[in-house]
Amino acid sequence: MVNTIARLACMVMLGSFLHSGFASLARSGWNYNEDDWPIECKMGTKQSPIALSADIAQEENFSSFIFEQYDVTYPVQSKNNGHSVEIRLHVENQPTVKGGGLPHVYVLDHLHFHWESEHVIEDQRFPLELHLVHYASRYGNLSEALKYTGGVTVFSVLFYLSPDDDAHFVPLIDVIDKIQDQVNTIQEMHIRVDDFLPRDRAGFYRYNGSLTTPSCTEGIIWTVFTNKLPISKDQVKAFPYLKTEENEELRKNYRSLQKLNGRRVQIRRSPLNSSSGSMTVDVMSKLVTLFLFLKEAISFI
Repeated sequence: MVNTIARLACMVMLGSFLHSGFASLARSGWNYNEDDWPIECKMGTKQSPIALSADIAQEENFSSFIFEQYDVTYPVQSKNNGHSVEIRLHVENQPTVKGGGLPHVYVLDHLHFHWESEHVIEDQRFPLELHLVHYASRYGNLSEALKYTGGVTVFSVLFYLSPDDDAHFVPLIDVIDKIQDQVNTIQEMHIRVDDFLPRDRAGFYRYNGSLTTPSCTEGIIWTVFTNKLPISKDQVKAFPYLKTEENEELRKNYRSLQKLNGRRVQIRRSPLNSSSGSMTVDVMSKLVTLFLFLKEAISFI
């Protein structure tokens, strides 16, 4: 009898704990402390992001990508989703991509940003990373595609600091100013997706990983372009002023690096860019960062 009462008491306490825990989670969602992320995020063996390096990558001669309708200017809906700036094309026929070693034709679902970068290349973290999330056309939508290995592919574009504003970011920065403290409020604008991709897309890393946010679903095919795009320091500064659902500034929205766990990383080198040419962009980025630091230091003298 005593044992029965004790078990019932434990069940009541557990139920109360779970209820309060789930209620709290429902109110606050998740955050980048990663302490409230689901079990797959913590126990998964093929998680993203990872540290990338030519030393660990196997060279692969993938075919070229074939992009359809990425060069069209589309009306888009942008919003602060509480974790990032999310951009969705407001069209019936979304852009598609195939080739590049991908197993299917993929449809562009949405774009979103991380500051600083989630992926690290040759031990360097960049100020901004763009994710272009695609689902295999055979599955019809992102939710269904996530049920299948290879059903979703994400293209990653890294940005380096430039002394000058990038013209393609100007309308987006204007929108960010309007939505920074308004979670899930939609602002309309026009973009051409091509403008947020490197012109030379022949060079990239490829590996199998996961979503970098809860639910951390695995089976995602990652393409991280080796060529990077410019953005100014002032433009990067606009992103961390976005507010979360708790009305706190989103100062950091990148996930910590995950273990490789024996996964194969492949690299396709661009014939237009030698490895030294790719390194030049990284060196330029570091020089620009140093220049901006010295410029600010001198202004205080």
